[in-house]
Amino acid sequence: MSNIWRLFPYPTLSDASFSDGSILSAHPECVNCRTRECLADEKAHTGEVKDCRFGITYARLDEKRVVNGVVASDATSPSPRHRRRYREEPKRRVRSASISAAIDSARALGPGVVADYERLRDEVLKNLATDPEMLKTVAKQLRTEFEQNLSQSHDFLQLVKLVHGHAESLLNDKHPGMSTVDAAERSPVEGAIYFSTELMLVKMDSLIYLREINRALGSETRFQIHPFVLKYARIYKWQAEQKELSLRLEGDCFAWCRYNNQAIGTIIQGLLDNLVKYAPAGSRAAIVFSEESSRVRLTFTSLGPRIDDDEREKIFLPGYRARAARRVEMGGMGLGLATAKEISDALGLQLTVEQAQVEDSRYLDRYLTRFQLQLVKTP
Repeated sequence: MSNIWRLFPYPTLSDASFSDGSILSAHPECVNCRTRECLADEKAHTGEVKDCRFGITYARLDEKRVVNGVVASDATSPSPRHRRRYREEPKRRVRSASISAAIDSARALGPGVVADYERLRDEVLKNLATDPEMLKTVAKQLRTEFEQNLSQSHDFLQLVKLVHGHAESLLNDKHPGMSTVDAAERSPVEGAIYFSTELMLVKMDSLIYLREINRALGSETRFQIHPFVLKYARIYKWQAEQKELSLRLEGDCFAWCRYNNQAIGTIIQGLLDNLVKYAPAGSRAAIVFSEESSRVRLTFTSLGPRIDDDEREKIFLPGYRARAARRVEMGGMGLGLATAKEISDALGLQLTVEQAQVEDSRYLDRYLTRFQLQLVKTP
């Protein structure tokens, strides 16, 4: 259904997603625009043709989508920027009446095309929280959509392993007798290559659980929790430092547990990846250990974009990203949290998310967010 907008003649924008039109593709400057004032213009009436501050014409199509990336050829009071675009971009000239007519035609198609489709979709997704069987069915269907991409990733994986191996050899030659991670932290150039490829490898290894969750149930080993989590934290510490994000471990924990360590590592990686991606630059984040008599609670705390109440369950679906998260970070496939939740449910780790209702006083549109899971202790 998302490709239906390629049949519409002009480019459109919905949330953070652009769709090329059948006769005009998305405007490069619109794609790179940071303000997106056309989408944020709630006062614009449906079909009303207007210009943004950059001289590009837009018009609201429905509640969530706008037409943009065109230049009205009959603007009544064109700005200097609009006049310049009219001169320099003749292929994007469109009569205002043509824009309005195209919008009217799209809206006349009714449910399945304009905002009615989004409302129907949201109604189904809203029911997921109260219907576990529906949630499982949707998750299963979404997982199948990624399998083709996973099967095509073998060559890329081999390349990443090759580069990773070369970086590891360089670090061992440069710092003999030192662990690879310690050496990487002391060598900015080789370390950057090592940690980048290490991140790629752990991400790609994690995808197997979306296809074969049964792999999380066997091959159990006994390992100590704190050093295990620390290993992944050190990998992501390098990425966090690139955006001046403070990532620390808090709380004492000397407990051991028995699980498939690769599966547990995939959960840790997914939560850390989510944390580092969305925490604002200059903020603080933490992994908090709380050891109890029979279990250890791990809490990943950071500032993150808003998760609306109707999205608490949906953010764990493969391919789904919260609305605010899509505005903050356009990239991402929505797989990390989905994989973590899939493994958590299989192993009974009770992965949950909580978020403060009040916006952070320093960082705009960021809220204190906590992802938590439980590991059962073993002697």
